[in-house]
Amino acid sequence: MYDFYLGELKLPVAPSKVTIGTGSSNKTLNLAEGREINMLKSPRLRTIAFRALLPNSDYPFARYDGGYMGSDYYRAEIERLKEENEIIPFVITRTKGVKVFNYTGIYAVIEELSFVESAEEGFDLAVDISLREYRPYGAKFYTTEGRETGEAAENTASSGSAYTVKRGDSLWKIAKSIYGDGSRWREIYEANKTLIADPDRINTGLVIVLP
Repeated sequence: MYDFYLGELKLPVAPSKVTIGTGSSNKTLNLAEGREINMLKSPRLRTIAFRALLPNSDYPFARYDGGYMGSDYYRAEIERLKEENEIIPFVITRTKGVKVFNYTGIYAVIEELSFVESAEEGFDLAVDISLREYRPYGAKFYTTEGRETGEAAENTASSGSAYTVKRGDSLWKIAKSIYGDGSRWREIYEANKTLIADPDRINTGLVIVLP
């Protein structure tokens, strides 16, 4: 059994199919002698697309946090995420052991959204959702020898923003850097516990939200 999360919102029925794609920004150039070369650039932002069922009946196969809620509740919450351009983690977990899959835990915003009412869905509502990955950005700082100092993350990260975990980071260290109080690490953990299985071990490159 799998659970799908848009931030803290768990979809009651896990979509049967999800597509996660990454495009390329590489450019092909033709040299004077006719030979082609590739200009390599960073991959484009990942895209996520799926259709989810929003039931209007308390089906035995649906899974709710806090009890049954009809489609109107989920429709309003999803529309709010879209209208507010909220940065949300897209997470798929496996029920047994709460495993977070390697290709999820992507911070994203809802790019496109459409609700579908059809005879096929009957009394229920379906929603087509397309998300685009969000990557934090900011100025980078280098030494005179050309080495990155790592000051960019410390200077641009703040409460309410996304933060990319660096080598040697811990939740305590991040809380100390951002809030000036390492004991506030639990606030970061609570805001990202769908991504972090063990608060004592966080993976380098993981993107978390700073509450």
